[in-house]
Order: sequence, then C-alpha cells, then structure tokens
Amino acid sequence: MEATDLVCLRCIHLRENRGGCDAFPDGIPWEITSGDNEHLIPLEGQGNDIVFEEGEPQEDLEEEDEDDN
Repeated sequence: MEATDLVCLRCIHLRENRGGCDAFPDGIPWEITSGDNEHLIPLEGQGNDIVFEEGEPQEDLEEEDEDDN
C-alpha cells in the first residue's frame, strides 16, 4: 500500500497538525497505517467508538474557520 492510499488521509477524524486522530490521539496503530485494517469497527481496547468516516479532516476545517475570524 502506498502512503497516498492510507485510509487515514481520507478520514474526518485525522489531526494532521496535532498528530494522530480523534480515535488515537497518541498515534494511529500500525495495523491501520499499514493498511491491514480499514478501521470500520473500533479496535479491541481502543477506549472510544470513533471509526473511519470518509471526508476532509475536520481539524483543517476548524482552523480555516478560526482564520476567517
């Protein structure tokens, strides 16, 4: 799998600037970043129920709104 195919890059929960994502703020697990798991259901022990949702990362949208103010 190429980095351009990474499911995280198409997820609204990605936190490009802060790192990680809303589901994994301390870092996205290898089984997801490797492409072995598309994160359609929560991982065992994840600690929340956030899963992949296709769309533009919301962190970027929030920053654009702040810049407009």
